[in-house]
Amino acid sequence: MHLIIVLLRIILSAVFSTAGVTKLLDQRGTREAVVNFGSPRGLAPALGVLLPITELAIAVGLLFAETTRVSAVAAVAVLAIFIVAIGVNLARGRTHDCHCFGQLYSRPLGWPTLIRNFVFAAAAIFIWQQSAVLTPGVSAPGSFVPAPWVLASLVLLITGAAVAFGRGQQAQAVTEAAEAPKGLPLGATAPDFELSAYEGGTTSLQQLLAPRKPLLLVFTNPNCSPCVSLFAEIKDWQKAHSDRLTIALISFGTIKENFVNVARNGLGQVLLQKKREVAESYGGVLTPTAVIVDPEGRIASKLAAGAEEIRELLSTIVGPVAAPPPHRHEHAHETAAVR
Repeated sequence: MHLIIVLLRIILSAVFSTAGVTKLLDQRGTREAVVNFGSPRGLAPALGVLLPITELAIAVGLLFAETTRVSAVAAVAVLAIFIVAIGVNLARGRTHDCHCFGQLYSRPLGWPTLIRNFVFAAAAIFIWQQSAVLTPGVSAPGSFVPAPWVLASLVLLITGAAVAFGRGQQAQAVTEAAEAPKGLPLGATAPDFELSAYEGGTTSLQQLLAPRKPLLLVFTNPNCSPCVSLFAEIKDWQKAHSDRLTIALISFGTIKENFVNVARNGLGQVLLQKKREVAESYGGVLTPTAVIVDPEGRIASKLAAGAEEIRELLSTIVGPVAAPPPHRHEHAHETAAVR
């Protein structure tokens, strides 16, 4: 039992320390995430610092037998706040970035996010209830109660490895973005396709071009946080500019995986590829990425990667396109590698 409790302390301390460090390293994203969860924007700067410091304090407290019980109680309290906030947002159909581990790991809210926090809370409650056996003077003979510096070393090692891995992934994404192909040559024939439509049946490139209007193809990903941030804008574009061009989203995955994004934003013309075969045929290895196809079925633009470039691409057809207000603006990197 002692070994189990010690292992849980190490794991939970590593979780909180990683969360705290990565949030401190991305203060802009942390502040925006706090606002997305419902906090007044005026409190965001203070909460953006207070939250990661609290997480780090919990992480350190879990390393010492004398403070384990208090730290476990604090962990339960913080996780309970997270659980309530996540549950309320999911109930309202809001799936913004959780920003749980800064830019190391940030995904749209979903049931896995809620379940993960319940698991951490259960571990913290167990540590709280059993922490008496780890306090000085009450440990059973021969029990495994390592010195705090041993626990601290293990947690620092785990946290450092996690942060280093995250940095490596970010660097790889930047490299992939820089090396990504710029799409097909202007004037080239657009690769044909026929894909399952979210609303049922199939839709082909020729059907999308049938109205004889320019076609804006936007390659997306149901798990791509910059895509999720852009969907509300795309909905507005589809309604405001339907007389000037056709806007179609090409995502992948199942209808269930895309349901929240489509239903929440009222998106139209959503097509589902099996993996990323159509996106790759157009040279789109990142999401979100967009390209214009002219009414004759020819490539009419270079690939635009990220929300800002996509807005600029759209403006070449409909005129200036403004970015959304700050409360709707994405805080993460504008592009993310498709996985």
